[in-house]
Amino acid sequence: MAVFKHNNIVYGPEERPIPAHLSFGQFVFDKLKNAGDNIAQICAETGESVTYRTILQNSVNLAVALQKLGLKKGDVVALSSENRFEFTVASLAIIYCGGVLSTLNVTYSSGEISHIFGITKPKFIFTSPITAQNMYDCSQDLPHVEKIILFGEYDVIPAIFYNDLVKKHVNVDDFELVDVNGVDDTVAVMCSSGTTGLPKGVMLTHVNFLTLCAHMKYYLETSQERKNHKVLSGLSLIPWFHAYGFITSFAVMCLNIKIVFLVRFDEEQFLETIQKYKINMTTIVPPLAVFLAKHPLVPKYDLTSLNEVWCGAAPLSKEIQAAVSKRTGIGFIRQGYGLTEVTMACCVDLTNGEKMGSCGTPAPGMRIKVLDTETNAKLGPGKEGEIWIKSPLGMKGYMGDKASSDALVDKEGYIRTGDIGYYDDEGYFYIVDRLKELIKYKGFQVAPAELEALLLRHAGVADCGVVGRPDEAVGELPVAFVVLQPGVELSADEIVAYVASKVSPAKHLRGGVIFVEEIPKNPSGKILRRELRKMLSIKLNSKL
Repeated sequence: MAVFKHNNIVYGPEERPIPAHLSFGQFVFDKLKNAGDNIAQICAETGESVTYRTILQNSVNLAVALQKLGLKKGDVVALSSENRFEFTVASLAIIYCGGVLSTLNVTYSSGEISHIFGITKPKFIFTSPITAQNMYDCSQDLPHVEKIILFGEYDVIPAIFYNDLVKKHVNVDDFELVDVNGVDDTVAVMCSSGTTGLPKGVMLTHVNFLTLCAHMKYYLETSQERKNHKVLSGLSLIPWFHAYGFITSFAVMCLNIKIVFLVRFDEEQFLETIQKYKINMTTIVPPLAVFLAKHPLVPKYDLTSLNEVWCGAAPLSKEIQAAVSKRTGIGFIRQGYGLTEVTMACCVDLTNGEKMGSCGTPAPGMRIKVLDTETNAKLGPGKEGEIWIKSPLGMKGYMGDKASSDALVDKEGYIRTGDIGYYDDEGYFYIVDRLKELIKYKGFQVAPAELEALLLRHAGVADCGVVGRPDEAVGELPVAFVVLQPGVELSADEIVAYVASKVSPAKHLRGGVIFVEEIPKNPSGKILRRELRKMLSIKLNSKL
């Protein structure tokens, strides 16, 4: 990608054009109409498929039904569901009506659901059976919730059935989408990951989504041209209720690429699906990359159809990148970087592996600066600091939280990311860790992600997570939670010695090693360090 640096700011290439009507709903509507009877989505679990025409027809039918139920422009509609056909149709219908889509994580606790409902105040709620009871219980005393709409065929809660709403046929050619102001009107409220506390509602506009789709088209076309291959089918595993899964899936679908989706991750089914459907592209998270690099099942399957594998949500080490390619025959795994507040994709590595460990260069129309965390000075190449981003992809703000929105943006319009990283002489960025997750040992900053990447290089380690253990004398001591490979025996002392042989003294595992069955993570693959800290606190208290 054509980037340049000026005054310690890295600039992406020229911005990509987006449709003049500035309506994300109209953009997708037109794409669906033009794609006609081509297969749009396939459910890997059942083998069932739908065409673009079917999605279009059902989404128009549902939009008209919602309007008859009273949905108006600007009304918020909540949606909590696993990946399924109805998810796409419901999302589009809401957007066609000028509504605001609010997606909720299916694993949210009742407290988290109530928190989001308090922020967004949804008029309607779409839910699948697996989340229906929670949705129902948390909305019963909310006067603004008028209807609950249930996917499926069984009345697990009092609700309107989705299937009944899509039955009445509407002439697509007679349907008119509600007009929107694409620059200012919110199209969706996506929850921030909530790794350090309760999630926030990130308001994204029609222009944010349209810009991201234009960038995805640019990335894929550039990559396919450079590598001389075609992407005809994609595998979608990242949950669609998460911004990463939602935006990338819709953007790829709008490129007339067939999407095979999984409802949940199952080791054999994931590998079998790639082999069976000859999948060309997929988006993954670092734990999946570790699975591909280390799990004994992987070599039993032919994964060579994959020519575009993109990884995001957390840093991925160059060692794991290399291990996956060597073990599976998959080409270079592209690393990307983004956050919900900047409509996900901020950087993508479009090289052929020349910049291992990098998440790439800034997206079109984007400016990125790295600031010293103590002085706020703009840093040059090779110097670590906090990353700040200015882009048309920048969020409208946090819903119901102007103070936090204002605190996130500086006077020049740059959004602070809370991520620590640096860029090289050619403008390629490298993410080191989260600012709030850095461990402070005797004033030295220790990045958990660096130690995790080192631990994962050990053949006996299947997974791991690192946090700081409070210590009055030195501040914090690094502690590693470790999942061993099946059948492997390793002592804590052996792991401590292994790390000590590879890093400077400040980064030694002075807090020790704790063996666990699994590392807690959110659906996008980020380690839930607050959960590790709770586990550490319980262990420490049990010794008192």
